[in-house]
Amino acid sequence: MRHPLPVKLPVAVLALLLAASAAAFAATPKARVVLDPGCYLSSGPGLLTGTGFRPDGTWTAKLSGTKQIGTGTIDRRGRIRARFTAPAYHGTSGTREMTLSVTDGPHVASTTFLMSPLDASFSPRTGDPATLRVRWRVLGVGARRGVYVHYVSPRGTHRRTVRIGTSRPPCGSLKTGPIALFPFRYGYGRWTLQVDTSRRFDRDTTPRLLIDFDIRRPAARRRAAGASVARVVVGGS
Repeated sequence: MRHPLPVKLPVAVLALLLAASAAAFAATPKARVVLDPGCYLSSGPGLLTGTGFRPDGTWTAKLSGTKQIGTGTIDRRGRIRARFTAPAYHGTSGTREMTLSVTDGPHVASTTFLMSPLDASFSPRTGDPATLRVRWRVLGVGARRGVYVHYVSPRGTHRRTVRIGTSRPPCGSLKTGPIALFPFRYGYGRWTLQVDTSRRFDRDTTPRLLIDFDIRRPAARRRAAGASVARVVVGGS
């Protein structure tokens, strides 16, 4: 019995077949996921989108490659769209980078995001309020937002609102140069400085940071002095 001889394809045909195979591979979309925004406060909300996954399949999301935090279905075009809730974050300073991976079985895509505390402070924290100039430091208020300080008098009335700058990406940080802590005539007692991104003062704005500043009446031959204590309100009152 004779065995058929192998068919030898012309070099040109082989080249065409290889080119077609490469084109088909290149046309296959690579799985990709995106989180919006890219920085979160503890348990903050966001949006997860993805492309290039198996159509009509099921996806699973894991945090740092181990902890499963969500699952869902992929549409007929291989896309993912789902709500994202950031994990609880107990950091008190700086930011932390975390990794989110999404898989449908054969495809895996990853992205990173940042976790940030909500924080506002100024230094120096004590001094004569008549002349005290401070440098503000704010973090976690969201990128490219106006940052405001609302002054609430010891009587509980809103006295003035001052814009201290615009927050920078990715997590909404702000550092100012020396500016007057009290750019107006003040009274004695405990002032509350509410820091947020709302131009209008609202006691229920969230998130917000509350900094108490005591201005004491001057003793004989001594000028008034103050000291600050900070409180953070992320949600609720």
